[in-house]
This record gives sequence, C-alpha cells and structure tokens, in this order.
Amino acid sequence: DTESLIVRLNMKAALRPLLRPRLTHLIAPSILRLRMRLANSSFSPKKRALALMAGAGLTVGGWWYSAEAKETGEYDVVKHRRTLRFALSIASQQVFPSNPVVGGRAVGEGYLYHFADNSEITEEDIEKIRGKLASLIDAKAPLTESKIPWVEAKTYFQQAGLTMSEKLIDSRVEEELAVTTCNGHVRLKIPKMYSDLGKLSMGKWKIEKAGRGILLTYTSDYIPQPAIIGSIQGKEQWGVHNGIKCVGELNSLEANNRDRKNFILAAEFMQEAGIVDIVRNIMSKEDKEGKLRSNIRVVCIAGPTSSGKTTFATKLTQQLINNGMPACPLTVDHYYLPLNRQPKYQIRNQRSDVDYDHIESMDINLVNDHIMSLINGEEIRAPKYNMKTGYRDGEGRPFSIPKGGILVIEGIHALNPNYTSSIPRDKVFKIFLSPITAISVDEVNTIKSTDSRLLRRMSRDYMFRGNSASRTLAMWHNVRKGEGTWIFPFQNEADYVMNSAHEYELCVLKPFVEPLLKGVNPSDPNFGKARELLGLLDRVHSWNERFVPSTSLLREFIGSGAFDEH
Repeated sequence: DTESLIVRLNMKAALRPLLRPRLTHLIAPSILRLRMRLANSSFSPKKRALALMAGAGLTVGGWWYSAEAKETGEYDVVKHRRTLRFALSIASQQVFPSNPVVGGRAVGEGYLYHFADNSEITEEDIEKIRGKLASLIDAKAPLTESKIPWVEAKTYFQQAGLTMSEKLIDSRVEEELAVTTCNGHVRLKIPKMYSDLGKLSMGKWKIEKAGRGILLTYTSDYIPQPAIIGSIQGKEQWGVHNGIKCVGELNSLEANNRDRKNFILAAEFMQEAGIVDIVRNIMSKEDKEGKLRSNIRVVCIAGPTSSGKTTFATKLTQQLINNGMPACPLTVDHYYLPLNRQPKYQIRNQRSDVDYDHIESMDINLVNDHIMSLINGEEIRAPKYNMKTGYRDGEGRPFSIPKGGILVIEGIHALNPNYTSSIPRDKVFKIFLSPITAISVDEVNTIKSTDSRLLRRMSRDYMFRGNSASRTLAMWHNVRKGEGTWIFPFQNEADYVMNSAHEYELCVLKPFVEPLLKGVNPSDPNFGKARELLGLLDRVHSWNERFVPSTSLLREFIGSGAFDEH
C-alpha cells in the first residue's frame, strides 16, 4: 500500500540520527526515487503530496548528497563514484586504445559518456567495456598516486591519444604534475579515490546505451532522463562544431584577437536559437478554435537556483511577442502565505520553522485563482511579499495580460502539477531550465553543473546582496536539499529542457569569484569547498567581461545587464 510505505519511510527519516551513516546512504536514494515516481504518477493530489513528503527529513538525492558524504568504514559515496568514473576511463582505454570514452556529465544517478571521436557506441562495444571494467574490479587493480615531470606526462598523453589532458597541461605548464596510475595507465590526479578498484564491488554499477553514447549508473533503479541527455548531447555537438570541447582548447583562445569574442557570440547565438525553438514548439500547439497563434495560455519555467530563470523568462516573453503572441512574465516567488497562515509557524510561532522552499509555504489557491483570472482577461493585484516581515506589502500591484496573451511564470515550484491544477494541461507549456556545460576538464572530469551554479550565485550574492563567499557556501547545502525535493523530481514533467550554460562562463566568472573564495580562511567550515572551487578556477584562464552582451543571461550574475533582474 502506497500510503503505508510512505509512513514507514517517514519513520526512517525521523530516525535518521539513530541510523548508521552507511544505512542512511542506502535509504536516501530509494526515497528520492519513490518520490520522483509517485510525484509524476496519476495518484490523487493528496497521495502525490504524501509522496513528496516521504523522506523529507533525510539528506536525499544522489547528485548532491555526495558532496556531504563522510567516510564510513571502507565504503564511501564520494570515493565510490569518483573511482567508478576513473575505472571506466581505464577500462575503455584498454579496450579501445585509440578511441577511449570521454565525458562523465552527471545525469541524475549516472554519468554520460561518448567515444573521443564522437562515433556511435554499439551494444557490442558496451559489452567489451563492461567486461573489462568487471575484470579490473575482480583483479582489485591498485591505484597509485605520484608526481611526474611535465615532459613525461606530455609524452604519455600524446602517445595515449588523451588529447584533452595534453591540451590542459599545455595551457598551464608546471614543472611536475600529480597523477594517478592504474595498470600502467595514467590520469591527472583525482582526489578522494579508493586505493584499489576491487572496493567498487561494495557498490552498484551498470553500463547501458544512451543515444550515441553510454550511461554509467551507480544504482540498480535508475530513472531515465532522455530530455536531459538530449540537451547535453546537443551541447556536445555544438562544441565539436566550434572546435572547443575541453578546457585546454578553451584556454587556447587568444585575448588579443577576436577568438574569445567570436566564441562568446557563438555561445549566445546558441542560446537564442534554443529560445526560438521553444517558441516554435509553442506555436505548434494549435488553437482548437483557430482564433489564436497557439493553444498555450501559460508557460511555466522552473529550474535549480542560479539557472537564470528571470532573464530567460524576459527573453522568452520578447520572442513570443516578436512572433505575434502577446506575453507577460510574472514571478510567483511573491506568492508566499502570510506568516500567520504558514502551517509550520502556527505550531510554535517561530519564524525559523518556516521552510520557504516547501510548497506548503506557497499560496497555491491564490496562484491558481490569479492564473485563471489572467487568462480570462481579468486584472489581478499581484502580491509583493516582504521577506523581512513575513507578510505582503499593501494590496499588491495591478497586473494583467493582453487579450489572448500568454502568461509566462517562473519560480521554484512552477513544474509542480499543483501549481497549475486548475488549468487544462494542453494549455500549459512547461520548461525545465538548467546550466549543463559540455566542456570537459580532461578525459575523466567535467565541469559540474552544481559548481557552475554555485559560482554564479556567489557572484550575484556578493554583487547584489552583499553576501560573502562563506555565507553563500554555508547556505548551499540547504539550497540543494530544497532542489532535490521540489525541483528535480518534476523535471520529467517538462515539455522542453533548456540548457542555460555558457561554455565560456567559468573564464568570465573567475575574476569576480576568485578573490571572494580566497577570502575563506582555514578556520571556516567551508574552507574545503572553497579550495576545491579555487582548484577548478585555476584550470581556466581569466577573460574580461567586456565582450559579454548586455542581453546575455550571464549578466544576471555579473551585472551591467540590459534587463531589470534585481
């Protein structure tokens, strides 16, 4: 029975402090998968709500829990995943010496790879890689860390055909390089891995086909995410067309000619093309009465923090208008319940109890009423929520959309079915927005989407909110917890996945955030993460932001933008 199962899971969540750490690791992903399945099911709103509540007290979500994992005996979540990625790279090189797999972008509880030459990976190829990986694990192949001369590393990478690693060390010459070696195969050092591949037998792994590539998963119950995979593979092809697939190639672009400017413009054109494609998709939903350009009346935009939702909503609105569809953007982040109506506040009258990421903190009835009023041509009084007082200011501002127009709403819960429950589904177009870069660091490592978003947020928090890097880092765990509960479970609800990454953005963000991160001192509990981010930034060259257009989505995080985002 669904509800009794949820009750049992909630009991486990409540008992979290009493659970052994390893047991917590095992329970958490299962709870998340249950929530994702039930949240997207045909159950009643009540059961869906219960499903979303299941395990809320646990730290859940494979893609963010790993950042907080602590060693528990021999098994360690972080070490397991990093070692697994390393092992796949070694196995593929042994099977296909001239064409190993590269990539490793996180897709839920798995990693996406493709052949170095971008040819399609067949089922026969997969079986060979799978067999070799299994044999390396069975043999307990040891991993050794050492430092070797730059020239020796350069020669090895060149002879082994590891061009990403070769180009990376070409762009940042050091006398010696830290490396990890396994069975004679060398990779640039990856911290926090097992001492031998045999320890991977303590966890799960599976290799399966994904488009033209493969997916390496670390769970026996992986939830497919074809739209996310399609978005990533599209970005990878864009990188191939533009000749920039890795950090080393990005660093090769010269500052004293048009190389960097042209690349920035190419990345911007790619995003604009995505917005135009969304408009085409909306126009393809024909109005059943034949009176309007589209049957869509509401566009919902959701995504994790620092995806650029505000700027994206503004740009999409303008493109809709350009194509003869009057549209107006409305952020629903102001639709919080007043403090005296907040469920958790009513228990103890403590504002600290209120979870503003929880959907129960939102005035869902008012959201639905206002959406219905707007698409029926009526004017509303859009609320303005005051975070300092916990109440709405005044009666709100007058807001309406043109007759037959489209309402564009953005917010953390915009993909949640409860948000638009009063609107027929065929009149709603849902967009999941997230920055997933296609740039690889080397053959094993990619630029993580979570790190890109964290650096964006750090720059914005300091520039527009006066927050230090330490404060942004301190809040990050809870931010990601909310995303794992209220955003990612609904990403498969989306009609379109929009990749909001700029392949150049790490270079532009570096001058903004590097000084902030250097201000995090060793006594700060966030020092470790700050050093990790500084290590990432150290791999890329600094670019001046003058070539970034004022209309760029990135301007939401570095300032001087053409739109009023703050």
